[in-house]
Amino acid sequence: MKKIQYILCAAFLALCAAACQRAADPIPERVSDLKAYPGIGRVVLEFTAPAEAYTGKVYYGGGSVKDFRIDRSAQVQRVEVSGLSAGEETFRVVTLDVKGKESLPKGITVVIGESSWTGTLANRKFIKLQQTGPNRVEITFDKAAAGEAGVVITYTDLTSQVRQKTLSPDQTTIVIDDIDTDLDYTYHTVYKPSGDFIDEYAAVRVNIREAALMQLDKSVWLLSDTPAASDFPLSSVIDGKPLTSWVAASKGEQSFTVNMQTVKLFSGVSLTQGRELTEGTMAKHFTLEVSQDGSAWEQLLDRKLMGNCFAQEFPFDAPVKAQYLRVTLSGAYTDAPLQLGEFDLFNDLFTTAADDSRTMPSLVNGVPPFEGDGEQGFAPALQSPGRMQRAVGWNTSDPSMITYDEGGKALCVWTAEAWGVPCVTNGKVWQTVELVPGYYDLKLTIRNTTDIRCLDCYAVVTRGASLPDIGSVATDTNVLTFIDMPAHQQTVQVLPFTIMEDATISIGWVYTTHDYYVITGVYPWSDLYIDGIELEAL
Repeated sequence: MKKIQYILCAAFLALCAAACQRAADPIPERVSDLKAYPGIGRVVLEFTAPAEAYTGKVYYGGGSVKDFRIDRSAQVQRVEVSGLSAGEETFRVVTLDVKGKESLPKGITVVIGESSWTGTLANRKFIKLQQTGPNRVEITFDKAAAGEAGVVITYTDLTSQVRQKTLSPDQTTIVIDDIDTDLDYTYHTVYKPSGDFIDEYAAVRVNIREAALMQLDKSVWLLSDTPAASDFPLSSVIDGKPLTSWVAASKGEQSFTVNMQTVKLFSGVSLTQGRELTEGTMAKHFTLEVSQDGSAWEQLLDRKLMGNCFAQEFPFDAPVKAQYLRVTLSGAYTDAPLQLGEFDLFNDLFTTAADDSRTMPSLVNGVPPFEGDGEQGFAPALQSPGRMQRAVGWNTSDPSMITYDEGGKALCVWTAEAWGVPCVTNGKVWQTVELVPGYYDLKLTIRNTTDIRCLDCYAVVTRGASLPDIGSVATDTNVLTFIDMPAHQQTVQVLPFTIMEDATISIGWVYTTHDYYVITGVYPWSDLYIDGIELEAL
């Protein structure tokens, strides 16, 4: 009994001693005001250390430790941890006193940056360079994009020192008044994913003197005095309005010259045919020559022109420097004087094309491999997953229509009464496009049908946002062209049509299938395979 009392008493005394020791030697305070500034593969931690702190540790990454020493001369401690992987990371900071006693941890979570920017880093749009003195330049940019931290100008000053100046996101113009303009100078845009990010992501550097060569300003261009028809002056080809046209005063080949007044660097040209189809005609062909002095000429392009009023771009194999350009138009789509709507230049930084300039559209999902929508509920009795789907991009008038087959090899008009896929009457499959005046072709690659008696099917091009009924294809005044497809199996058909003014056009096919199996007892389906349907320019 006495022995038990002795043990209990000893334990009590030990507990009392430990409590006294803790009271005399408490756990150090934790750090305060902990902040984290992320960077690319690194972070800077900032905090206030307790008075008794002597050294410290940062725990992170499931077992990694960064040791640091307290700087007594600094009110705020800064510790950098590097070599980090991108993504979210938690850091726990502790301090130790002179006896090595560790404080409670203070934690913070932050997102570490990728080694490279995950998106496309675009430079802010360069507007112009002006030299306002022997060693003074003024550089103008467009407004800053979201996430931009500024534009950095790197240049050499008059003492041959390389320097940098930064244009802030709220500025568009920067002045440098100690620059050696005989040497190259550059700009690049920098980005930060957040305001507290300590590093920057930089876009590719751009040579500012070359960028100045790329400035394209139609307002200063001068044109040769090429005769024009009344009310359709040559100035229309550089007025920035594709809807206005120059019409030549006479028939036959025509040329005009552009003087940009200074040498420019450009990567290609764009031509838009004229719209005055009752006064003039579109050209079938053009050549482009360039010159530095207006006397010695070099031919760069010799190309066919499409017969429509969409903008047609012609890039060069490599950028070209020139002050003068000569455009020669030849060939004619009709017996009338040649005309042109707009002439434009472009490069990596600029284009003179108007915002409403449009390029020719194409049909969606019109050539193999065709894309299905993933739905496979049209013909469950076939038990052939993936085979029968609706074709992406095509409108259909009836949910039972099958328009995709053979794993993307063909579009298919297909029904099978005997297998639970009912016949379709007056079915329609189509796309709608916006076309401008011009001469177009619909190219059809028609394969085969099981039997010409199993369906009626017409490919149709018509004005408006839908196709006509099958019974009125041949008589509808909005129909521009059509063809009986079963009657032209195993052929490639080209159907020409003309648009005289801007129009909404629908292209596709209308069809009615018949229960061929009840007639012959041989094949339970009705079908027509189409290997391609394309909108082309003449």
